[in-house]
Amino acid sequence: MTTVLYRKDDLEFCFSDTFEGKFLVSLLENMKEKLLTETWDDYNEVHHCCKIIHDFRQTPGLVMDFHTLRRDGEQLGMVMMTHGAIDPKIYACSGLSISDPLDQVALLSYFHIAPAGRGNGTFWLRDLIMPFYADQGYTAVYLKTSHPKAFPLYDRLGAVIGNYTFPSDNGEFTRVGRIYRLPLVERPLPEA
Repeated sequence: MTTVLYRKDDLEFCFSDTFEGKFLVSLLENMKEKLLTETWDDYNEVHHCCKIIHDFRQTPGLVMDFHTLRRDGEQLGMVMMTHGAIDPKIYACSGLSISDPLDQVALLSYFHIAPAGRGNGTFWLRDLIMPFYADQGYTAVYLKTSHPKAFPLYDRLGAVIGNYTFPSDNGEFTRVGRIYRLPLVERPLPEA
């Protein structure tokens, strides 16, 4: 079931502990924009997100939360957070280990905002999602990203703790990524 956590103007920032296919609409909209502007980088976000969801569902004790952004029922964004029985080797393939106690760590596993919802990412992550997990006793969010346009957001909220490369889906390009640690601090949610 989806719960509205916060309203800002005509936007609803929601939470669900159950995946719904419509949450992927923002990923599809991003891919559509890349195809129409001929900037597609041979990375199928929908495929990779679905693979993460499938793989993580197979891990006993691992919890997935889905934060969504919507306007008038239209899905504008999705953030998938993972916590619980986190595999300590999750970033080991990149040569990095998680330094915080695993029971105090949440992973930002996916974050996408459709073109119609852009301009809300910093507020959503910094002022709503990060305090949400801090209030539950988590001390840090870890994430991996190979989207250069997202680097400035994560640079403002935390620190780069590692780098990695991997081949594109067709194997013709090398994608360069960063691993971040975002510290969490308890603070109240903004007033509606």
